[in-house]
Amino acid sequence: MGFLSQMVEETKKVVSQPGYLAGLPAPSPTIARRGLRQAIQEAGGPGALLVEFKRVSPGSTAPALPTFSADEFVRRAEPGGVSGYSCLASTPRFEGSLTDVRDVANATSRPVLFKDFVVDPVQLDAAARVGASAVLLIARLETEGYLTTPLAELARGAHARGLEVLLEYHERSELSRTADVAADMHGVNVRDLDTLRMEPEVATSTLEAARERRPLLGLSGVASSGEARRFWDAGVDGILVGSAVARASDPGAFLRSLHRRAAGSGA
Repeated sequence: MGFLSQMVEETKKVVSQPGYLAGLPAPSPTIARRGLRQAIQEAGGPGALLVEFKRVSPGSTAPALPTFSADEFVRRAEPGGVSGYSCLASTPRFEGSLTDVRDVANATSRPVLFKDFVVDPVQLDAAARVGASAVLLIARLETEGYLTTPLAELARGAHARGLEVLLEYHERSELSRTADVAADMHGVNVRDLDTLRMEPEVATSTLEAARERRPLLGLSGVASSGEARRFWDAGVDGILVGSAVARASDPGAFLRSLHRRAAGSGA
């Protein structure tokens, strides 16, 4: 059983619990927040940086990450020129939580992406109630038959709750097979979610095929300006940076080194 199938099985157990939404407020954002799509578009020439708050990185050789509160994490990242944040809501394997997403959303006026293995509309309710601006949907969950609620229906449900949709791909074949999903943004993950291996050649091919889908993001695998430059040269509008930010001694300086011009991209 691959990592993705394990995550789907474990996530279904978590979200089916009667207390999954317990203690969450009704959707009534107290902080005015731009949409994530708008924030990416407004980044312009330097390119957008989305910074991810997570506690564990299962694909890493050292999965545990330095521990910060959401406030501390945002305060350390802000000087780097951040367009928005991503936060892991997934409890299995990642040790994330709905509370983490709520705390990040409360710590910033920038848009926050609710990142989970979304398999059930109740997770869309959770995203809206914790103050997220957008939700991640994973194309592979549909193309490999893991979903009982189609991605197109989940996307409509997200929009009905005031959430934008970031649709994630890995392989080129996923593009045509999810063409009916009304996504606001598109992203290509370098990591194969079954094996957790980084596959930059596969991602480069998928990015080339996805060039007309905008805004387009590069997801995962950025720990240096060289890796950021690979994404910029592929024509993305923004990149998502995860574990390397938490590990950086000076997150602001690290993030500034990843912007398009600082990374030496000619794109």
